[in-house]
Amino acid sequence: MKKQIKTRLIIVIIFASIVISAFAMACIRMSAQVKAFDRSEIDLSQVADGVYNGHSETDLVKVEVTVIVSDGRIRNVEILKHECGKGHPAEAIVKDMIKKNDVEVDAVSGATVSSEVIKDAVRNALR
Repeated sequence: MKKQIKTRLIIVIIFASIVISAFAMACIRMSAQVKAFDRSEIDLSQVADGVYNGHSETDLVKVEVTVIVSDGRIRNVEILKHECGKGHPAEAIVKDMIKKNDVEVDAVSGATVSSEVIKDAVRNALR
């Protein structure tokens, strides 16, 4: 009986270690993907009036946006697709982008990766 309990405990520990390691590797990889985003400044005065589509993704977060620009200002950002875990609160940053007329706004706490992917999708649309 004790031998069976030990064996099961070892199996559970090994399984938990594998799951934790896989999660850690995914987090490290996603962090590297976010760091690789092109954050070069976008001069909105040089962006022609129009409607632009953008896309960005990491292994776990995918975003598609439509950005409307008029008179050198971001008039609207519509999130067409946002595949993520619990990162939906990050969608609130589009209001800040419109208000500040700038892509580089603060990320939403607790949804940092989704915030960064949304910002990258908007940058890609404006390029």
